[in-house]
Amino acid sequence: MIAKTINSEDFKKAIRIGFGNDNAIYPLYNPNIQVSSVDEIVDDIFNRIKSDIRDIVVKGVYDKDKLIGYYVCDEKTLVSFALNVQYRKRKYLHAFWDLIRKDLRGMFQAFMWTRNQRGIKWLQKNNMKIVAADNLLTHLIF
Repeated sequence: MIAKTINSEDFKKAIRIGFGNDNAIYPLYNPNIQVSSVDEIVDDIFNRIKSDIRDIVVKGVYDKDKLIGYYVCDEKTLVSFALNVQYRKRKYLHAFWDLIRKDLRGMFQAFMWTRNQRGIKWLQKNNMKIVAADNLLTHLIF
């Protein structure tokens, strides 16, 4: 598994691949936005990332040259991530985390929608700690 910087077109593909066939994502998604399709999720994530003023890096995640997900980070924040449901197995999840850690060296943070307990638990399994939480957002650090 490798990660490499991708362009806007490939980023949209990566979001679609990352959340494709993930019917459980809808109740975990941003509570401020009503989404009912993967296309709406793609548009929302893409537009939020592209309007971000930080110096962010968008990486596509590949397994044997096949795009299977993505992650977005700046120097000290994991901003967004997704891995195709077919690859959400221990072996791939571990390799996915290793790629993220390779880019985010040392201490870093992530903010998750509190309702996304699935994502929060995965980050906790990877040794991120909750430092603050309310009804809307959960702040984790590594």
